[in-house]
Amino acid sequence: MRNLAHQTKQAFYFSLGFYFLAIVMKLLHFSFADILVSIALLLSLLWTVLVLRELMLSRKLSNTERLLLIIFIIFGNIIAGIVYFFFIREKVVVSTGK
Repeated sequence: MRNLAHQTKQAFYFSLGFYFLAIVMKLLHFSFADILVSIALLLSLLWTVLVLRELMLSRKLSNTERLLLIIFIIFGNIIAGIVYFFFIREKVVVSTGK
């Protein structure tokens, strides 16, 4: 199966961007801010599923670590995504050594 590491991080960054844009538009009372929130939520769902896939396929994690990370990602959403991508991901993803 194809490695989706780049797409996972890209979906997370797009999600952050849409959340930020939606908050700004909501504060400025634009009518399409709700649509931006919906897009951000869909992108959050996408990167969450991709991260869960990475966690399940990781050979570096014990079952306890995997379970704790899954709970953290599901309930922490954006904050968990920031922590995962900047501090935890290197331990989870198996590098191919290209």
